[in-house]
Amino acid sequence: MPQADLPFSSLAQQLLADLAADHCVAITGLSNTGKSTLMRALASPEAEKIYGALGDKSAYMIYVDCNRAVANSAQAFYEIVLRSALESLVDHAPSELASSIHSYYQSVTESESAFSASLSFNLALTELCEQLGDNLCLLLDEFDEIYASLDERALLNLRALRDRFGSQLVFATATVRSLLELRGQAFADEFAEMFSHSTYPMSLLDDAEALNLLHALDLPSMNKEAEKICLRLAGGHLGLLIAIAQVLSGLTKDQKGDEEHIVYHEPQPRAECLKIWSQLTVEEQNSLITLTLNPQAGLPERQMDHLERLSLLRQDRLFSPLFADFLNRKAHGPDVKTQGVYLDLDSGDVWVDGIRIPVLTDLEFRLLALLFDRRDKLTDKYHIVTSVWGEEYLGEVDDARVEKLVSRLRSKIESDPANPRYLITRRGRGYKLLSVPRFN
Repeated sequence: MPQADLPFSSLAQQLLADLAADHCVAITGLSNTGKSTLMRALASPEAEKIYGALGDKSAYMIYVDCNRAVANSAQAFYEIVLRSALESLVDHAPSELASSIHSYYQSVTESESAFSASLSFNLALTELCEQLGDNLCLLLDEFDEIYASLDERALLNLRALRDRFGSQLVFATATVRSLLELRGQAFADEFAEMFSHSTYPMSLLDDAEALNLLHALDLPSMNKEAEKICLRLAGGHLGLLIAIAQVLSGLTKDQKGDEEHIVYHEPQPRAECLKIWSQLTVEEQNSLITLTLNPQAGLPERQMDHLERLSLLRQDRLFSPLFADFLNRKAHGPDVKTQGVYLDLDSGDVWVDGIRIPVLTDLEFRLLALLFDRRDKLTDKYHIVTSVWGEEYLGEVDDARVEKLVSRLRSKIESDPANPRYLITRRGRGYKLLSVPRFN
């Protein structure tokens, strides 16, 4: 069996073997654990070669970033799948087929009904499966919100396409939680049922994989000692590994010799720990706090197994000393002011006028962190898009999407969102988080 020289090589090998055996596959894992890195790798020419060797056939691996969808709806899902297919096949598919798929794509985008959008999507996938000459693997990354919002008819439609074309059409999904959990169901729906025997949790990187990724970053000043610090503190977590490496590569000569202490107090690694924490359920958070306060007592085996599947434990211990320090700070709580908006970067908690508010979503937290860092300063929409979504989304996140996110955040930190005291809007200019309430 050919070996996969890909990120997370063992898991990549298993996924490719399942896909080559005509099975749909799913991977689950918290954000920044490497799901997108792995999914993009599955769309590489090397992965396609391995697939061909495993199944004695070839396939088009089409990577679909569902974060690029303009909305959480069936029509938006159809649009991003066909757009990704057109981008991927532009240099490979016959011109007549590409032209036909583009026509269906336009029909989806211009459709005024769910029926016509679904019909155009079905016809497009039908032509791809019948005329490509190779199998079609749709790699659905960041599938969480889209999947949770799709109605039963749309999911039945995807299952029907799979049943019709069999080995010619397979799906791979990447989500934070399992498909079953995302829709809050006791039993799998027709779509989720296809993944019931081939769902895999993301694993922590081993040292060799982590070193390969560090070398690929090609950061300055990354000597052997810095690499050892990265491996020890990150504990195999991709997001932490990158954050720690970026801190170490930016140190001055005067800071040499105190690298670990600096890493523990830099905002980038703390923000990564916070991202992990903010994605956990209350039960999972409580389990980690219990384990932090009394590590010798441990937890019931069921809870330990669950935390290990989330890549939070390795050999019954917290995976990273950096994350363990974060949890220790979290367990002992912050010194909170009685007035104003307070963001504790160590724990991820947000307090308004001395009262802790419910946990924010990832995007809400990124927005608040940006505004909190720039308290009493105006922050324009360009700055928000690049800091919250990333520069690659500049052309895709419009004003309405920014305003909707601001509105969601305002509803959580303001007692009267219609008359905000802290998060205010300057029409045509941007937004500002005030350190002192506006009506004082």
